[in-house]
Amino acid sequence: MATFNAPDLYSKSRHMGGYGNTTVVYGSVTPTAGAVGDIYRSVIIPAGTDVTDVDIVNDDLDSNVSPTIACKVGYAPLNAADGPAAVDDYFAAAGKTFLNTAGRTSLAFQPIKFEKPVFLTITLSAAAATFAAGKVTAIVKGDAAGIK
Repeated sequence: MATFNAPDLYSKSRHMGGYGNTTVVYGSVTPTAGAVGDIYRSVIIPAGTDVTDVDIVNDDLDSNVSPTIACKVGYAPLNAADGPAAVDDYFAAAGKTFLNTAGRTSLAFQPIKFEKPVFLTITLSAAAATFAAGKVTAIVKGDAAGIK
């Protein structure tokens, strides 16, 4: 039987400051269209954030459901010259259909740290047959680790 340790197992835990290191940022966008390639940016993830959780809370943006509105969730830099390079499907791959019914969706991904601020992006990969305007909120949780 083997034992496997994370490379940073003994250095990852940090003393929590007087007010804690946990950070939560959230924001909402109310799109008025839902065409393929449309990008919804609801929140900026601050530099120095080690992102561990992303939840999307949304209204029903697809009143017909056939074809079903689909998306992918990723990030893009505020300033392309500063980086990091955009990855439009880091948090959720193309084909996610959670925008077709109202609710809350938790996304599964490996934690990632951003040294520069980034937009959380929701990019539509399939349009709704009948788009219905509504609110899309992104809630980003993690550790305010600070930049290098």
